[in-house]
Amino acid sequence: MSHHVGLNRILSIDPLRGLAMVLVILQHSYLSVNTRLIPRAADLLLWMVTQLAAVAFVSISGTMFSYFLFREPNWKVTYRRYALRAVFLILVAHPTINSARWFFRVTDSIPPLSFLDAIIFDIPITDMIAVCVLISPVLILRLGTELRSLVVVTLWVAAPLAVAFLTSAGPRWVIWKEVIFGAIGDPLVFWWPLTPWLAIFLTGSFAGHALVRLKLSELTADSLVRGLKKVGILLALLGMILTIGYKVLKMSYGREWNPELFGAIYPGQTTALLPGYFAVLAWLLAVLMYRIDISGRYDRFVWFLSILGRASLFTFIVQFAVVESVPALLGLKGTLGLSGFMVLFVVGLAVVWILAYGYGRMRGWFTENDYGECVAAAKASRFTT
Repeated sequence: MSHHVGLNRILSIDPLRGLAMVLVILQHSYLSVNTRLIPRAADLLLWMVTQLAAVAFVSISGTMFSYFLFREPNWKVTYRRYALRAVFLILVAHPTINSARWFFRVTDSIPPLSFLDAIIFDIPITDMIAVCVLISPVLILRLGTELRSLVVVTLWVAAPLAVAFLTSAGPRWVIWKEVIFGAIGDPLVFWWPLTPWLAIFLTGSFAGHALVRLKLSELTADSLVRGLKKVGILLALLGMILTIGYKVLKMSYGREWNPELFGAIYPGQTTALLPGYFAVLAWLLAVLMYRIDISGRYDRFVWFLSILGRASLFTFIVQFAVVESVPALLGLKGTLGLSGFMVLFVVGLAVVWILAYGYGRMRGWFTENDYGECVAAAKASRFTT
């Protein structure tokens, strides 16, 4: 599908996806630091902030997939197109991503990684997105809003409970448990378990449906912005309640209840903190929609982010080489302090953006006057109040 402005593009989504790419680059730049040189509070804050990237990446993928499913009169046309993309992600993007970060993975690896282990058996998040694309249409199209919400909540709650209470029956079961539900702490092999990340992917389908209604003039931009703000407040409150509830339960029953349970529900990316991440995404989308789709403003900073967003897969792949493998080859892995980390992030971001823009121009995604076209498209937005 063409990336030219105005052809099936949602101007508000591209900079949001671009912001996720910035957070990915920030997080992966941080992998080269010596954590002993970083204040503990800064270390914790940075990881909590950058974990928004994966949630945004997966949920926005669900948003755009569902947007085209709902918009296309024959949903099978969209599914076939996305199924081919899913195959591409697994067969092409998977080895390319792992090759791009090869030098980072093998540097100082104990025990040494074989080529097969590093290239084939390291599963990137794009594989999970591909699986979600292949299996989710029946849940998106056949279930109404209420039933889909119930499925999302069920998947989200079931994951930590299964991690806590399903006992292992051998090494193969441990792997399958990680693949389907997850693990406590760092997993052995699989970082993106199906159950919680499918819930995150499906959550994006609600935004995708709303955007289709917006296109069909069944919903106005200002009403959607107000709804996003309200949903953000509710999600933020839910995240606070869950996090505080965890602390209360741990203090009250930490010695009596199964310790595996508290390890599984510890506030993190896919547990109690997830509603907070969704709240931030809802607020960011509301701000972008107000600026672009209602006010018609499109500044250089938004355009800068949108370039990363429109070339998000290329950006995601190349940043592994730029901010992981190159520093590892230069002997910088595990050596940087706070200032060195910031230099790597800024330089890495600039290099990745230039490469993404050049790649987009080469593919014909971006035009010579791309910024001007974006400005004109924002002013002529169909999403008027």
